Amino acid sequence: MNFPETSLFYFFYWLINTHAIGGIAVGLVGGGCILSYGLILRWIARGREANERETFAYPTPALHEHK
Repeated sequence: MNFPETSLFYFFYWLINTHAIGGIAVGLVGGGCILSYGLILRWIARGREANERETFAYPTPALHEHK
């Protein structure tokens, strides 16, 4: 893959290309993804236990029981 030859990309390549800093960067990105996934699952589980009734922004005949 070819990147534009700018000083910004050279700096990022220099920063990530080292073993220690590159490993830390990968660990932070991977840990952030796993943490986000866990927090989303927790948010979904808490939403399932909500005691709120479903409300709709507009009334339609399909949403109400009719005789």
